Amino acid sequence: MGPLRVTDIRRDSVPKWENRYREVLDATAVEFAERSYLGASMRDIAERLGVRAASLYYYLPSKGAALLTICKLGVLDFIDNLKGIIARPDPAPEKLRAAITNHLLPLRSRPAADYIRVFVLHRHELPDGARQEVGRLARTYQNLIRQIFTDGIAAREFASDLNPELATLGLLGLCNSVIAARSLPPAATIDDFIAEYSRIFIRGTIPESTTKQKGRRGE
Repeated sequence: MGPLRVTDIRRDSVPKWENRYREVLDATAVEFAERSYLGASMRDIAERLGVRAASLYYYLPSKGAALLTICKLGVLDFIDNLKGIIARPDPAPEKLRAAITNHLLPLRSRPAADYIRVFVLHRHELPDGARQEVGRLARTYQNLIRQIFTDGIAAREFASDLNPELATLGLLGLCNSVIAARSLPPAATIDDFIAEYSRIFIRGTIPESTTKQKGRRGE
């Protein structure tokens, strides 16, 4: 996943303003992830940045506007990356592995992980209008995941009786559980989760030798 993009910024802004704007957004994402959207205040964000709270309004008109921008940043790169994955001439299982990696890899570092946690945990706290806007982005992402399953079934690379809708919900639920977890196994890395979840979804949990033995008994 590449660097998160700054969207919805002023067209006439200079690089210095843009850089500071991004610092403010990063600090806000961290505060929302650590304290929750309702628990964090503009004063908390200002203290993290070492500035007066009043100066934040030059960059963020409101806490709600900050939440909207952070939620959008938390999903837009996911969507772009996933479109690129689907466009590759790779087999469906490899696209699925890449999609899982795309979903979990940002959790390796902060503040990228905080943007994603805020999107997953706090987008429902957006007001009407903004919540629907972010919801449309979430559905776009979900539809792209479903397309990998649908294309894989059509290419006979996934089981013909696989339900793409339920498989999509299962995959997102599994990956989002890592994002939303308050604590994870201390010995497990994000790469471990990527490898294990890819194995579960691509090969299942039954040993291949067991599957072959059952097939021979049924002959």
